[in-house]
Amino acid sequence: METSSHRRAVQQALADWRAQDQLGAEDCALAWAPTMPTRSHWHQWLDRTLLILGTALLCAGVIVFFAFNWQALHKFTKFGLLAAVLTGLAALAALRPAGDMAGRAALAGAQVMGGVLLAVIGQTYQTGADAWQLFALWTLLAVPWALAARAAPHWWLPLVVGNVALLRYCSISLGVGGMFELLFSALHAREATFFLLAASVIQLVLWYLLATWAGAWGFRGVTGPRLIAVLATAYAAWVGLASLMTTHVDGIGLLVGFVALVGLGAWFRWRVFDIVVLSLVCLAGIGLVVSALGRLLFEGRGDFGAFLLLALVTIGLAAAAAAWLLRVWRDMAGRST
Repeated sequence: METSSHRRAVQQALADWRAQDQLGAEDCALAWAPTMPTRSHWHQWLDRTLLILGTALLCAGVIVFFAFNWQALHKFTKFGLLAAVLTGLAALAALRPAGDMAGRAALAGAQVMGGVLLAVIGQTYQTGADAWQLFALWTLLAVPWALAARAAPHWWLPLVVGNVALLRYCSISLGVGGMFELLFSALHAREATFFLLAASVIQLVLWYLLATWAGAWGFRGVTGPRLIAVLATAYAAWVGLASLMTTHVDGIGLLVGFVALVGLGAWFRWRVFDIVVLSLVCLAGIGLVVSALGRLLFEGRGDFGAFLLLALVTIGLAAAAAAWLLRVWRDMAGRST
């Protein structure tokens, strides 16, 4: 069965050929018809959507149950109920055939319930530990379930929760109250952002190494590396912007931000094509260029003309980026067909 991404690529190629008058209307209609989803495609999509929705509602129901009945439940009752839910989910996954969607949904629920169990333990026994430790332990507990599932979506939760743990750890180690305060108002946010950028790049490298050598364990697809790339792009942009917002421009930070963005753009253009990441890299690059130009103009006491110049530069860069993205997308769609 053809994947939806392959059908979209074929449709894009047909649309381009039709727009360039390389394909007649009747021939285009005949070639377009097989790319439309069939009844079996819709059934498969509906099964997966309802299964994901049901798993999410089950996990939300367990969380709301404990929150609503917290005072009425004994602590051992809480632990026993969560252990029963985890055991039931694990048993369901073990009884289902390998690769079964219901079994994988049960494993995903077990990943979430592991975090709920840690939260209940932390609320029951107040030890003064910080939240980053909860997220770090949750990440570790989610890994065995992801290994058992051998599916890419089960690695998304460890990626997200693990990066939240890193962000929270940086805020605590620098004596900052919150994660957003770390990025926007901390005195040592520069060092923390450098660390987070390096951590995201290392994660991206590890993902592709594991995809090469251990793809059967679920390290495949575009969503996992795309999540990491979005983080890396955001951190690279913030390194550059933070370097421009200081009293004296930090040339090293600005250079690191630009180099990281260029490296990400080159990788996702020539090695692993991803139009979403390329779009974000272009957006971040435009933001850095416009910010640097604005800093230069307004340090020289720019007047209304400076705002006009910045607007023109922004429009020009956005138009150039859009044209380039459209060209590379069409080129890649043509190669895939």
